[in-house]
Amino acid sequence: MDTTAHAVVGAGVFATYAASGSSLGTGVAIASFTAAVLGAEAPDIDIVYQLFRGPVAYLYQHRQISHSLPMWFVYSFVIAGIVDLFASGHFWLYFWLSLAGVLTHVGTDMLTTYGTRAFWPFTNRRWHADCLFVVEPIYIILFVIGLVLVQLGSAFVPTVIFLDLVAIIYTLWRIVLRLWLGRILTTALAPEEREIWRVIPTIFPVPHGYKYVVKNGLDYRLGSFTWTGTPVEEARITSQSNPAVTFALKHSRVGRAMAWFSPTLIADTRQDGAWTVVRLADASVRYGDSLCFSGVIDLAKTKHDDFTVIHEGLRAQDLHTQKLWHDSFRAVGERIRLYIPIPRGYRSKSRD
Repeated sequence: MDTTAHAVVGAGVFATYAASGSSLGTGVAIASFTAAVLGAEAPDIDIVYQLFRGPVAYLYQHRQISHSLPMWFVYSFVIAGIVDLFASGHFWLYFWLSLAGVLTHVGTDMLTTYGTRAFWPFTNRRWHADCLFVVEPIYIILFVIGLVLVQLGSAFVPTVIFLDLVAIIYTLWRIVLRLWLGRILTTALAPEEREIWRVIPTIFPVPHGYKYVVKNGLDYRLGSFTWTGTPVEEARITSQSNPAVTFALKHSRVGRAMAWFSPTLIADTRQDGAWTVVRLADASVRYGDSLCFSGVIDLAKTKHDDFTVIHEGLRAQDLHTQKLWHDSFRAVGERIRLYIPIPRGYRSKSRD
């Protein structure tokens, strides 16, 4: 999920502990709050790749080792040790609150479409449940409501319990909705069409706010759900498989990163003068007719009849609230022609 949502869930961890009847002095309370929030943010320390090595390196590293099981305890020990320097004598309290914050981060990320390698080194599998969207404003809204209610004089403990229940019920609703729509989709598919299928959440937690992708070989079928949960196909597209695509996926940074991050990757090639242009897009990220999480790699032939990378660029998933609203509440079923947007300015400099 997004950074702000992770932070407020971490704040909720502290509030739940405080509401359990524990008596904390002001200094210890502030330190405990800090430990829980830092724990809830810690796995996204891989943002340093974005700052120092650019978006492609960040995409490849995001939600890998930084979210793995050994790091859960590393973060908790480090955060507890630092916080204990300022309000000493409660190291294990800070450790457990920080660990709880880390677990909320990893757990909610596992419920998104991209998931995380949570149980490395025991398995390299990327766990994803396709239940939560990358941005979930409900958690932020509940946090703000809690602040306002407490400031207005509402009793702290009942307020925390009520908001915790709402957050849990909402999360369970997302999970149940995903399972229900997945069952409907698989029932509608023939057995040979079930190679890979995904139900994709958007920001709206209603059936009409969900999309789906079905992959069979190189053929993709994309669609949406009606208000009653009926899947309606809206587009078909065939991914290309050729030497240029294979080279781009193995030897370009953008190709390797997108192959890691997307299990439903669509490839398209075309000639631009002497260059072969490979376009990649994640079929699970769609606004209307646009596959907006995309990458482009320009390849040139070498004298050995192989390829070399000339330019490459990445277009990360953007959050367009207006497009999301329109896309989620439009009438489904209209046939659309999908296109892959090109990253802006990716040819402004050659590959490093």
